[in-house]
Amino acid sequence: MSVLAVALLAPASASAAATFQYSGPAANVARGKAVTFTVKTPGKATIRISGTPATNSKGLLTGPTGTWVDVTPTQTAAGVLSWSAPKGFLVSSRPGSYWWQAYSGATVGPVRKLTVTLPAAARGRGALYPRYGRRAHGSFYLSSANWPKSINGLRFQALIRTAAKRWGLRALSWTTLKAGRHDGFNVAGFSPKVPKGALGQETEYSKHGKVIERDILLNAGANWNAGPGYPALDQNDLESVLLHELGHFAGIKKHRSSCANSPMIVSLGTGEWWRGPKDHFLSECGAQAAGANQLFVRRFVNL
Repeated sequence: MSVLAVALLAPASASAAATFQYSGPAANVARGKAVTFTVKTPGKATIRISGTPATNSKGLLTGPTGTWVDVTPTQTAAGVLSWSAPKGFLVSSRPGSYWWQAYSGATVGPVRKLTVTLPAAARGRGALYPRYGRRAHGSFYLSSANWPKSINGLRFQALIRTAAKRWGLRALSWTTLKAGRHDGFNVAGFSPKVPKGALGQETEYSKHGKVIERDILLNAGANWNAGPGYPALDQNDLESVLLHELGHFAGIKKHRSSCANSPMIVSLGTGEWWRGPKDHFLSECGAQAAGANQLFVRRFVNL
């Protein structure tokens, strides 16, 4: 699923700008704080809140089913409509970026961006062992084959090197070798051969009971979010998938349940992530699911 270009729209028309004036919330709100959407308008209006910036031809926020919601504000003063997000609503519980606007009939107001922040002290960082597995000493090359146009190479390199370091691993230089092909080299990269419904796959090649090669394959066709911001509700978080697959590379064999506080969960939905013990959002554990889960798989080849 592709996301339209992130262009925070100017007012759809002069009349729309005059009809809807926004006075809240602020552009940045800390997670857990009250979030109230306030619109000044002489008539009625609906407020649309979306987890993606996609809009239709009329400038109205849209996107895959489940990524946006319409709410009905109440009149709190003459010409003022307000709606406060209840506890458990995504903008109250999930850090990340959101987009919202007011509309009424064919009149569509401007789109505004809302960023829900997470305290720096809670963000994912630091070693993942011994809590989630052991420290490893392996290394691997980065494959430039099957490269998706949506991913910046330098950003990917920095991201995977940092993720590898958290497991004690080391990412080496670039190579044209393809991930998932037995060639005697450990390689990580994108591939069109990841099983359907999977985000990533770790492949182990063994000989006489000993692992002689490990490759990491990432789904080349996924709608990736390479950060550093959190994924939109229709995106897959690349950092979370790298942490998971590198955990297998480091020697962790088993998956955990989808709701476990661990990078080794069995699946990850769109709009979800796990970057650290306090830096995660797994919607299956709550009342609201962000998107369909996609699996992680392992492949074993005996030579």
